Amino acid sequence: MKILDNLGIPYNVNWTNSKSVSLKIDELGVRLNVGEKIPIEFIDAFLMKKKIWIKNNWKKYESARNIYLYLGKEVEGPIDEKFYRSETRRIVEGLVELHNVSDKFKINNIFIKSQKTRWASCSSKGNLNFNWKLAMAPYDVIEYVVLHELCHRLEMNHSNKFWNHVSDMCPDYKQHKRWLKDNHFRLTIW
Repeated sequence: MKILDNLGIPYNVNWTNSKSVSLKIDELGVRLNVGEKIPIEFIDAFLMKKKIWIKNNWKKYESARNIYLYLGKEVEGPIDEKFYRSETRRIVEGLVELHNVSDKFKINNIFIKSQKTRWASCSSKGNLNFNWKLAMAPYDVIEYVVLHELCHRLEMNHSNKFWNHVSDMCPDYKQHKRWLKDNHFRLTIW
């Protein structure tokens, strides 16, 4: 992995049974998933092709280092995970109460979790799970995530019918979804 060594970016290689190579970048560095039988030359060629993408995306994370957000705005000094968990719970529970009039969505429990790849999820039993980092996002974005999960209580998929429910409840949902995609690297603590 000389290419990653030369870039000076921390990385972790996870050897798998798959037949492919994939990578992800987060605040901890490059996460590389590699099939055990893939030749090192192929891995090096893959990394060489992705070199500029890796550098550019790592710069985003580095630029966000030591910048703390609360409801989408920068705040002074470090904030710990306990604060974000508490605030995410408070905000999410308030939004669920606001939008779940007459128990329309049949919510069982709300959990605040450390989800690595999701902002939230919904189970068929009516449990809603939310990422503790959501309190870093703007309020409207958090509301979109809550509404998205509530709509899953009506449609447990991402069909057109589901997105119609989301659009009815949150007409600007595409803007909020885009904000999460563009700013996910900022929603972290170092």
